[in-house]
Amino acid sequence: MTAAKRRLTKDEVIAPIEREKDRLLALVQGMGEERASRAVVGEWSARDVVAHCVYWQGMLARMMGAPLPPPSWIPRWQSEHEVGGETINRLTVEHYRRMPFSTVLADFAFTADVVCKIVREMKEENLLLEAGAPWDPGTPVWQAIASESSGHCQEHSDELEKALAAKPA
Repeated sequence: MTAAKRRLTKDEVIAPIEREKDRLLALVQGMGEERASRAVVGEWSARDVVAHCVYWQGMLARMMGAPLPPPSWIPRWQSEHEVGGETINRLTVEHYRRMPFSTVLADFAFTADVVCKIVREMKEENLLLEAGAPWDPGTPVWQAIASESSGHCQEHSDELEKALAAKPA
């Protein structure tokens, strides 16, 4: 029986978010500023990968009702949807390249924790409701949450793990 067909618990949504947060942090925390700033996945550094995840988890948290301000690095006269994903990724990476790596890590942990807090406060039956835009019709809320949190971080952790193994310190 799939999660969409049975009652899904909040813990089943939260556990992968926390696991993937911890996994990504474990991969990068001991790197230090210099190594974290070297290109490792294409043109992106470990710092860039984490910053990218900060933005998308934060966007998800805002869509779920978290009282987070929109990112200051996104032009105010355009909605995030109008700016587009590639531009958002570029602006986010540029913004976080000026920050200490410890700030990038703290922001990543914070956004993951905010998403978990919102899920904890939800009614479990709402996890099975349709998420709505920008997700495809019929996408349940739990799947939308996973796509921008645990699933997204897992993809990037897998990439980063493989790249780091190929390019040791």
